Amino acid sequence: MNHKRTYYLYMVSIFPLLFIFGTFYFFVHKSLIAFIGFSFSFFIMYVGFNLLGAIFLFKPIENLWKDTQEYSKIELLENTTLSQTKKKAINRIKNLPILSSLWIFTIGFIYVSLTVTLMVSSPSLIQADTLTGEKLSLNLVLTFFPSLLFVHAIIPALIGYFLVNDFTLEVRETVHENFNITLPARHRKIGLTLAILFGLLGLYPSLMIIIDLMSLSNSPNSYTQFMKLNPIETILVDCCIVFISMALLIFLIKRSFTKPIDRLLGKMNQVREGDYTTQAAILSDDEIGIFAGEFNRMVKGLEEREFIRNTFGKYMTHDVANVILKNKINLEGEMRICTILVTDIAGFTSISEKLSPVDNVRMLNEYFSVLVKIIQENKGVVNKFIGDSIFALFNVPLNDPDHAMNAINAAREIRNMTTKHKFGNNYELSTRIGINTGMVLAGNIGSKERMEYTVIGDDVNIAARLEQLNKELKTYILIGENTYSLIKDKIECAFIKNVQLKGKENSIKVYTIHH
Repeated sequence: MNHKRTYYLYMVSIFPLLFIFGTFYFFVHKSLIAFIGFSFSFFIMYVGFNLLGAIFLFKPIENLWKDTQEYSKIELLENTTLSQTKKKAINRIKNLPILSSLWIFTIGFIYVSLTVTLMVSSPSLIQADTLTGEKLSLNLVLTFFPSLLFVHAIIPALIGYFLVNDFTLEVRETVHENFNITLPARHRKIGLTLAILFGLLGLYPSLMIIIDLMSLSNSPNSYTQFMKLNPIETILVDCCIVFISMALLIFLIKRSFTKPIDRLLGKMNQVREGDYTTQAAILSDDEIGIFAGEFNRMVKGLEEREFIRNTFGKYMTHDVANVILKNKINLEGEMRICTILVTDIAGFTSISEKLSPVDNVRMLNEYFSVLVKIIQENKGVVNKFIGDSIFALFNVPLNDPDHAMNAINAAREIRNMTTKHKFGNNYELSTRIGINTGMVLAGNIGSKERMEYTVIGDDVNIAARLEQLNKELKTYILIGENTYSLIKDKIECAFIKNVQLKGKENSIKVYTIHH
């Protein structure tokens, strides 16, 4: 497993770092025996014990790969026997950087404590060319311990934390992509993290050097009695190590913040290009991780909106769908002037009896595709299909000052097209159309479980009855007097008769158009 090898490599990489630090001291101390002894100790502690800790810490994550390699994503989500494995692995992935850092710090603290203890109690055990064999005074203990702790415990722990944190970013992305597991972000604050880093990298080294200088100024002879080395040279070496460590840590800290942001920007680019199925892995436990979670929820909403837009787009233009989705119309109900266009196929019952259900549906779909295109090109909205009929609206939901004329144009194009075009297995479909204009109530009508944006009112019913009246009057396009009053100066119309429609007290004037 590549991830396991990478984690082990990151953990034992502390050894070469400390080996480099030891090399700096060697050039100053010029003691090969001390250098070899300390390097061997580094290897035992920071490779041997560190590797043992790494094996233990990575075990729950390794079990996730081992227990799930036989399952697909869906099976993984549905398999309850893997829930405990997943839970342990997720917790370990989230806590792996801090646990690894604490383990490295513990090893370093033990190493420093043993070293200082030997220097105080039995300096002859670690005596080298640079050591006099004298026991350390209390002042020198205060001098050595903070410096050794910083170099051998704090710096390795911090570097280990950010190395493993970088590693967990890849692991989080892998479990997100392979197992569809998105780790939630905890509310760890970036400001608190930066404050801790400032204290460890800014205040602690300064305090360490101040303690060194104070110890030397208070007991200038105690240092030289213990070590045959100019104390200023040792402080300069410490400063060099601090400088190198901070440069490396600045790079790792920058990477720990920018890497999740870069990955999130990549997902944003996918969304910008129209991929609304993408989901970002939550790579950090701070505000960036929370932002990634909110991004996922936003993309999910966009995916739903895009589905609605595409669904609306099958019945109306995308412009209308966008207006509806942007809440620029009142879905709860409003009174609007509307021109209603209703179509029907003459003699459709006899035609449909000759066709199989499949051929019937295929013919209707071909017919409706042509009519819908014509209606939309004339700024109309197909509100619903009822059998072989189309119910279309003009000036609802979008404002259209020429709604009556656009409805007339749509009717003329439909009539001209159907007289020239054949559908299905070479069938001629003659369309009857009724058009009327009036005040309607437009809004969402229905129940909580199912709603439909439509219009209701007497003038809607008149349009439907005008369509039916075509059969009696042997016409194909009939318009009501309200529509006629809006288009009479723009197109030549012919008066048919006064008609008493069913359910209406007063008769209405009915017109047809020359096409």
